[in-house]
Amino acid sequence: MRTFEILLILANVSSLFLSFKMSSRRVWIGTAGVNLLLLLVHGLFEGFRYQLAFSYLFVALLAMYALIKISGRFIGKKLPRALKAAIIGLSVVGLAATSYLAHALPVFTLPKPTGSDAVGVRYMELVDERRDDPFLAPPSRKRRLMVKIYYPAQDDSSKRYVPYFNGSTELIQWLTAGYHLPEIAFDQLKLAKTHSKEDLPLSGKQPDYPVILFSHGAGTTMEAQTSQCEDLASNGYVVMAIDHTYLTAATVFPDRTATPVEITAQFQKDVSAQLSQIMADDQEFVLNQLGEMNDGGTDSIFKGKLNLNEIGSIGHSLGGSAAYSLAIRDSRVKAAIDLDGTVYDEPEEGAPMAPFLMLANDLNHVQMIQSGKGYLQKFEEMTDGQQQVILSDYGSKKAYEKDYERANRVSVRLAEILKASGSLYTIKGSDHMKFTDIGLFVGDRFLRKLIGIGGDLDPASNLKITEAVTLSFFDRHLKGETEESIDSLAVKYPELEKVELN
Repeated sequence: MRTFEILLILANVSSLFLSFKMSSRRVWIGTAGVNLLLLLVHGLFEGFRYQLAFSYLFVALLAMYALIKISGRFIGKKLPRALKAAIIGLSVVGLAATSYLAHALPVFTLPKPTGSDAVGVRYMELVDERRDDPFLAPPSRKRRLMVKIYYPAQDDSSKRYVPYFNGSTELIQWLTAGYHLPEIAFDQLKLAKTHSKEDLPLSGKQPDYPVILFSHGAGTTMEAQTSQCEDLASNGYVVMAIDHTYLTAATVFPDRTATPVEITAQFQKDVSAQLSQIMADDQEFVLNQLGEMNDGGTDSIFKGKLNLNEIGSIGHSLGGSAAYSLAIRDSRVKAAIDLDGTVYDEPEEGAPMAPFLMLANDLNHVQMIQSGKGYLQKFEEMTDGQQQVILSDYGSKKAYEKDYERANRVSVRLAEILKASGSLYTIKGSDHMKFTDIGLFVGDRFLRKLIGIGGDLDPASNLKITEAVTLSFFDRHLKGETEESIDSLAVKYPELEKVELN
């Protein structure tokens, strides 16, 4: 909870207990005045939100009651004991509920970037004229993407920090719908503050900057990776956060908002592998645009400032599998990180691959990698209903088993790569969504579990460790810095654990 929220609730509770003794006009005026003042200051400096609705109602009723008491009509009169008890009881329940909601759905603070640079952001729309959008059938539009660019900047104190989610209530509502919650459940996100400012000049500390492509997980948004993107930018990286249209909760373009309900294409067989490939294609397209940016053709602020010899790729969940695929097939990628994403691709035998790191949750993903099992289930182990779906998609058991065998090869090959490089890590008490900002959206552990975010480690710590690992890996492979290795981070953060593979 924020400072004035806490003070407001404390004033509410104090007023409730003082009501047992209050009788003079001055006391009533003073108490109501303090509550009103805190309410106004809270709204002015922090912003109103529905989670504190009962607190606002309490202040309004207290002010009305104070006005009635000082009018003289009810001086000396007492409320019936039963009515007074009911009012106090309801007030206690209401204030307890509003306090819980304010805690459970907080206006959180994004972790402060660890670097010395200010962070600038710019939004850019890109259209791949060579590719039809694979989610629309028949083809009716070229593939269209939004990219959010984070970069090291020269600060300008006159500019305000951009609002979280760029202030888009519509995007917040679409993301909330994915958790089957009321559309106002995460309404407080629009009050959260970032550490970025729009249209700042590029920092001149370095002649040019390494570039990192960042992909979100399926059904989320590039905005949910803000903390990590800001941290990288503050440490001297230009980060291209990609919104993969139709694989997001929603993508906000300048002229419209695209949502998954518009998808008309049918995906069968190994759907996740196909979606991962689409995301990798998106990444490759954005990668191809970097040359034009560096030439000043797309965005002059970056002219001559992008180090195209030092490019990294990172993603969460399905975006992580896409980053892995891009590192396999594009030699321009010099380092790649997969944040808890199952992979669906494999490098050719003997083919070189960029340094790769996997950060997996310890709830089930590490165990899956250690087992050597593929991401597809064995046909004989499925229920009759599942088998019928597979036969409908694949046409035959033999066709499915071909993909099943390939999935096993992918898993074995991944384990070989991670074993050879010693780059499989986990965070004890982690969970899938805690590798993003989304873990911060809910302050109550029980409510987090209710919407599918588990793990014993608090989300802020999970995110802090994730960012430290990411920065250390890219610093080593894109900048040649070795001051703080990932193994040394394991001493600093006991929850970070290197996983050995047999």
